[in-house]
Amino acid sequence: MQLTSEQNMSEERSYLSTLNAIANGERRGFQFLDAWSRKTRDPQLATLLRQVAIREAEHAATFEKRISELGREMIETADDGFEDTMAIATSDLPDNEKFEHLGVGLGVDDEDDGDHLLQLLSDKTIDPTTGALLGRFIAEERDSDRILHAAYQHACGHRPLSNREQTQSATLEHLSTQLEQLTTAVAELQARQIPPKK
Repeated sequence: MQLTSEQNMSEERSYLSTLNAIANGERRGFQFLDAWSRKTRDPQLATLLRQVAIREAEHAATFEKRISELGREMIETADDGFEDTMAIATSDLPDNEKFEHLGVGLGVDDEDDGDHLLQLLSDKTIDPTTGALLGRFIAEERDSDRILHAAYQHACGHRPLSNREQTQSATLEHLSTQLEQLTTAVAELQARQIPPKK
């Protein structure tokens, strides 16, 4: 039986398919957030959407580069629902309804999502470089979620965005906790790569 490209990728390194999925997802994230930022009539919201969109584009490029460094090529995957996503992002719907239809920025199940992200580091075959890359990705995704949630609150007219929320939504204490957790996880990955001394 001949393996497909995605099966071959999965066979070589169990986490390559995960990197491929992230690269594709982040690329699509950039596309719809960028399109939305150009459509909205709210300059403050447009700035925040572009901020997250640029970060998504950076993630897509970074993970595609890492896949290449591991000797493979990113495989573009289809998303049957993405056409609808783009249609909503570029529609004339009110911005708060776009958040709700797209399911972004709602601040729901953040804890469960965080657990899911941390599970990315549970693969014992991940090399230290990829582990560090995933650690940064997790921290930035959480920050993007907070930015989008603040943007949703703004779109709903619940409260104005503060300057702090526009530039850095995470508190120093929260970031320190995140970085401590991620540093520990990456250190464990590195320890697995070091052969025991004879």
